[in-house]
Amino acid sequence: MRNFKINTLLLSMLLSIAFLSCKKEEPLPVTSSLIVANAVAGSKPLIINLNEGANPSYYLYDRASALKYGILESNDGKLNVENPTQRIRLFQFPDTTVTSLPLFDLKLQIAKGSINSLLLTGTVSHPDYLLDTTLPPFHNQPDSTFGVRFTNLSYQSKAVNVYLISNGERKEVEGLIYKGISGYKKYAALAKTGTYTFEFRDQETQQVLAVYTLEGAAKATENLWRYRNFTLALIGIPGTADPAQQQKTFMINNY
Repeated sequence: MRNFKINTLLLSMLLSIAFLSCKKEEPLPVTSSLIVANAVAGSKPLIINLNEGANPSYYLYDRASALKYGILESNDGKLNVENPTQRIRLFQFPDTTVTSLPLFDLKLQIAKGSINSLLLTGTVSHPDYLLDTTLPPFHNQPDSTFGVRFTNLSYQSKAVNVYLISNGERKEVEGLIYKGISGYKKYAALAKTGTYTFEFRDQETQQVLAVYTLEGAAKATENLWRYRNFTLALIGIPGTADPAQQQKTFMINNY
């Protein structure tokens, strides 16, 4: 009788183990990446809020990591989101009380597992944005390359061309309209690679509007460019007399 009870107990344990092993594991949530960059001319640092409720008391970032105009530092602005419809509000610091109005209050449609860039532009009076979903190119290690694409976030500017100035000049993009964005182009990051200089020019007059000089692509170690992807933006207000809002370049890392 005692052996029968022991055998029954062992059988119950084995059946429980078999049931648990056959039970399907809960799938992990599929996340999407979202990079947020601040090119809103005249804006204060922006605080991101992903809270669905009306109370803006919960912020993903604090003041120290707020999104500064024309600067994307470290991992600031790099989010992982799970919801296919994601509400995102951005407040100008220090306007972060319950009664504060956000500069942006958006409901973004984001495909699961996608890679997205939310490029904020316009002005404080007329905020605007560009949501782009693009899979960045892969860079094989033997190739020693990196990728750059170009966008025009200069509020209501005319179309621009982008030139690479290196042993002469080469047109990289033509007729980039306001909120236009190019595909990625690959550039070498070899030991012999020199400096890359990019010029944004007015398409009609060929006036140089802004210049970006890319250095360090040839470094053997601590190379911030090799195998990575970037977005080079023209930002600012065309023809403004305000030095803080004049047209300039903004390099956004997409890694």
